[in-house]
Amino acid sequence: MFRVMLIDDDVPMLKVLRQMIDWEAHHLQIVGSTYSSAKALHMFEEVQPDIVITDIGLPQTNGIELADRFISMKPDIRVIFLTCHEDFQYAQQAVKLKADDYLIKDQLTAEQLAQSLGKSVRLLKSRVGLINRETARCNSILFRKDLLQRVIDGAPSETTVAYAGQIGISWTYPWFMLGIVSIHFSSFDNRYKQSEYPLILYAIYNIALELSESSEGITPFLEQENIVIMYNFRVNLAQNANLHLHNYLQQLRFKCSHFLKIQPSVIKVTDKVELDTIGPVFQKMVQDKCEFYENTDYIDSDTLHITSQMFQPAPKGFLDGYVSELERAVIRDDLEGISGILQEIIRIAREMSIIPDDFVRELSSMLRGIELIFSSLKFDEDLFAYLALTRTLEDTMELVERKFMLAMKSRHKGAVTTVQEPKLQVIQQFIDQHLADNITSIDMARYLFLNPSYFSRYFKRMTGLTFTDYVHQYKMKVATNMMKMSNQNLESLAVGLGYSDRTYFSKVFKKYVGSTPSEYKARHLARK
Repeated sequence: MFRVMLIDDDVPMLKVLRQMIDWEAHHLQIVGSTYSSAKALHMFEEVQPDIVITDIGLPQTNGIELADRFISMKPDIRVIFLTCHEDFQYAQQAVKLKADDYLIKDQLTAEQLAQSLGKSVRLLKSRVGLINRETARCNSILFRKDLLQRVIDGAPSETTVAYAGQIGISWTYPWFMLGIVSIHFSSFDNRYKQSEYPLILYAIYNIALELSESSEGITPFLEQENIVIMYNFRVNLAQNANLHLHNYLQQLRFKCSHFLKIQPSVIKVTDKVELDTIGPVFQKMVQDKCEFYENTDYIDSDTLHITSQMFQPAPKGFLDGYVSELERAVIRDDLEGISGILQEIIRIAREMSIIPDDFVRELSSMLRGIELIFSSLKFDEDLFAYLALTRTLEDTMELVERKFMLAMKSRHKGAVTTVQEPKLQVIQQFIDQHLADNITSIDMARYLFLNPSYFSRYFKRMTGLTFTDYVHQYKMKVATNMMKMSNQNLESLAVGLGYSDRTYFSKVFKKYVGSTPSEYKARHLARK
């Protein structure tokens, strides 16, 4: 079901539009309507419609200008214009904006509205139209997968070439170039669901297959997580083989961007490779993600660079130092600070040249830990699935940063009372780090970047105790454990827990434990 937003400064017209057709019968849902262009911009960001029907003659910002803003925010948005009169200048501008239709209000009928919406829906569906085309190629895909596996396994080149010929692929020359095309997940996640990943990969394969029909020697394969391109060529001074493959891959990238609204990443081997030596090169490229630390999503490489590239294992917990920084940034809603921390992680990872899968594993572990600390901050499971598949550091961190922003936004849409509420673990960690200090609720509030009054109310609501009572209680639990485990005298124990006066320490101890320190220690010794 596609989402529709209505904009018209004539409020009765909004009601007419709602009643003119059975929206659900057309698989459409009205997700918002407004009479104000200013409100429309905010609403657009919030409801993210697929189709906008807007009056042109709006006050302040007219419909043409408004549509231009919408298109800049969401390039595949479909726009239908409404107006009270025919105006050729408006129509010209609407054409420049590629509006789907231009309707006159006093001539509008239910049939016209339905027809215009039908056109918009068809155009929306065309973005994934390639997915459903030529499903009859399924058997061809299976044969090609079998052929690719033979290449990877290093089967004798003569039998592999013969098998290729049996399924209609002519490899007549001795040399090959190799390319791997993968999805840029930060762009994919911005538009599609995780469940659509196989379909989008298939759509890219369809595009690659169509382009190969007019590109001599190029054979695309649909692998489990990538599109593999093999280019069979001969050394010919009249033709630049590398340029031929480059032009093909650039066309593929352009069409994916145009039709599917995603930008694939590409790595290709530009030197001559024999058929029976492709397997090790391919496996090294796929498994090691050798392009991970490159600064571009289109990479030319050679077999020597790929096979000799080395990464370092990730030191265990090497990202632990960033957790507290991210916690503080989350607590104070510092999106710029979060971005800065992620950039520093990029710098360190690149500097250390960590094994890509190790880095992703440590990064995922860090994000899981942050989720545990903040009950109101949740990353969807798609993130962790995508991280395992990303092939570049840039894509990995763009994805994480975007998910952080979405999680923070979602956090604000939740209960107001939990917008800035850290879990108890953060508070306990602070107390542990300051056991020898006489910390107050003001100290704690400052650490969390919260208003002291708000923190006191929040803490009492969360624990049922004042912060002072909680700290005393927490420290007395520490004291009882230490008294069981060591022969430390009461004076040093009191000082170590932030109580400079032994008498005061004993008074607090009795209040929360029910006996004096001496009585407790004697009772504990008697049980041994």
